[in-house]
Amino acid sequence: MEESLRGMAQVVDLLERHECAWEDKEYREALRQASKKPCYVTPESKVITLRQMVARDLGFQVAVNHPRLCHLCLTDDSAPQKNRGTPPVPKPDAQGQFPRRPSKIPARAVDDEAAARLRRVIYELDRVLDPA
Repeated sequence: MEESLRGMAQVVDLLERHECAWEDKEYREALRQASKKPCYVTPESKVITLRQMVARDLGFQVAVNHPRLCHLCLTDDSAPQKNRGTPPVPKPDAQGQFPRRPSKIPARAVDDEAAARLRRVIYELDRVLDPA
């Protein structure tokens, strides 16, 4: 409970500082420039981010030796990818999707003898369980 209040207090403090700074023209211009800057995802940025995450989670600076890091460093990404956020959900008829099942089940030939036996069993069970 105390941690959630502390986090909420930090958020409120950040919003108040932002509102105060927003009155400054240079601050607004700096934010606009930062929002227009393209954000690219490269192997180097992935390695840096992973190292920062490990250092933050473990609480100290460490050398990260992981197979994924080796793969990222050895991968030849000649063109950096632009980070476009979470991709949208694919359309139901997109290529590679399984077709939807038909709403109606195709009619099958009914076995009259089996149906008659089932009706007889149900009738007998009704008579035994409810002798009224």
